[in-house]
Amino acid sequence: MKKKISILLSALAILMILLIVFANTFIVNVLSGKVYFPEKHIGTILTMEDGKKFVVFRRIQIGKTADAVNGQAVFKVKFQFKSLGSSINKSLSMIPIPFLIGMEGFREKYWTIDEKSGFFQGIYCWETKEFAERYPDSFIFVLMTNRSAKGTLSYEITPNTDLSKYIKGLSSDMKF
Repeated sequence: MKKKISILLSALAILMILLIVFANTFIVNVLSGKVYFPEKHIGTILTMEDGKKFVVFRRIQIGKTADAVNGQAVFKVKFQFKSLGSSINKSLSMIPIPFLIGMEGFREKYWTIDEKSGFFQGIYCWETKEFAERYPDSFIFVLMTNRSAKGTLSYEITPNTDLSKYIKGLSSDMKF
């Protein structure tokens, strides 16, 4: 029992430290009204380059429109969770949002799932390739890695890519 309490207190201390580190960007984004959860594309089926079909189930954006800026990068991560079902993991995927919107350079994210295979995929837009390259070292990504089934996590960075055009190229008119 003491070990569980100790682990819980350690986790809470780490979360508090991370909130302080990300607080400035988080507070600016939230208080300035820049955080949006657009409905556009929710339920849209994306056919990925490997032919797998993923359905968009959530989206977040900093700023009312996703303005294309030269140098933006798309970061795509795909994995299976090692435990719990897809509906629970969809709900749990809300937990890192405060950290994500507090990260410098973050612009937008699409949460997607392939229900047939159980794979989840995140498709992000970062202001620059350098910001995208920092993401795998973040607390959120480490948490994702720890919750993924061994050997299922992969990611790629595509520099100088407009996320809206990338999504449009993967989209069909079909909705799930």
